[in-house]
Amino acid sequence: MKRKSGTHISRRTFMKGAAAGVALLGQGAPFMIRRASAADPIFVGVVSPASGNYADHGMMERLGMQMAAEEFKEKGVLGRPVKLVVEDDETDPQVGARKARRLIEVDKIKYLIGGVSSSVAVSVGEVAQRYGALYIGSNQNSDTLTAQYGRRSFFMVPPDMAMALRTLAPYLVEKVGKKWYFLTHDYEWGWSGTKWARNILQKFGGTDLGESKIPMNTRDFSAFLLKARAAKADALVITVGGIDLAALMEQMYEFGIYKEVTVVCTLINLEDLWAVGPDKMQGIHLMEWYHEINAPGVKEFLASYKKRWPSAPIPVPTANTLNGYIGVRELLRGIERAGKDDVAAVIKAMEGHTSPDSLKNDPLTIRDWDHKFLWASYVVRSKKPSEMKDRADFVEVLRWAAGKDTARTREENPVNLGPYPG
Repeated sequence: MKRKSGTHISRRTFMKGAAAGVALLGQGAPFMIRRASAADPIFVGVVSPASGNYADHGMMERLGMQMAAEEFKEKGVLGRPVKLVVEDDETDPQVGARKARRLIEVDKIKYLIGGVSSSVAVSVGEVAQRYGALYIGSNQNSDTLTAQYGRRSFFMVPPDMAMALRTLAPYLVEKVGKKWYFLTHDYEWGWSGTKWARNILQKFGGTDLGESKIPMNTRDFSAFLLKARAAKADALVITVGGIDLAALMEQMYEFGIYKEVTVVCTLINLEDLWAVGPDKMQGIHLMEWYHEINAPGVKEFLASYKKRWPSAPIPVPTANTLNGYIGVRELLRGIERAGKDDVAAVIKAMEGHTSPDSLKNDPLTIRDWDHKFLWASYVVRSKKPSEMKDRADFVEVLRWAAGKDTARTREENPVNLGPYPG
């Protein structure tokens, strides 16, 4: 089915593009190769989904990682070239752990990055801690990753769901209403989103009308949508992601849910909007970043992306792209500040560091006690096709909140990261 704006591509077509992401990176990408003949390079292992529920998100994060690596092309890091080595985690925790072990044991790689699924991040983080490697989670959002699964060897780039809901939920209470029904992806990230939404709803004296837990790889949502419709909520609060969210969007549109309740995604990505189209995803949502925000460096980053990836399935960078870029950039900067290729020294060099060039409206700070990256999140409204100024202009930014104002305090999250590797 074509939309009036003419920007829609089918999910199947988009996923073909996502599956081709590794090939796209391989074209003219001298850093994205297997361990090879370059003299004494610094290798970074990328454990990222090229298949499974989050394949499209994985493709977009890898484009950003490549951009960051190429910024070090001339001088290298500590005078050494940088090479990214990619493994597909298949959006599967067991596969992710196996690929991480291979990168560490066979390829002798000390630094890992990537992943979209929070469950994959848990398993890869366990491997990194066991083998004394450093792992940066580039696009997972469960608050558990820097709490019960927090480790000295793990850093988390994107906002967690506590930060997301503390940005989004007050706006919903103010503008939409206090009666909410929840649709929850049945794994770490989904649980985290609904938990924090409920927490804030309770503080505002709202009404929890119930929850439906959505198994991964669900394609028929009719029973869940009938329950949501019967709840008569002010807001249908959704923490579902990837291909599952795209299928849910399609069916909400077919059921006419948008006409009956305000649809809210506690976290939505441009990949999902691009695949389905603006007429099938109306509502108010949380985004980590948007390429149209008015912040230093965003226009330049957008131009660099378009120049580097002219044939990318999505013509603009997404939050996943930015997170992948920032994750690699901050890792390489940390190695430079450490002055040596040593995991413990690099961890110490990253802890407590602030980068003003965050490409958001606040600086980026890496906390030393939980390894959380602190930076802004954005409340957005889906645009109708008639409101879009171009084919990638999906949302209007309504409000943003600084990471330092939404992150959990040490009292809320008294995590102990343990000793440094080695």
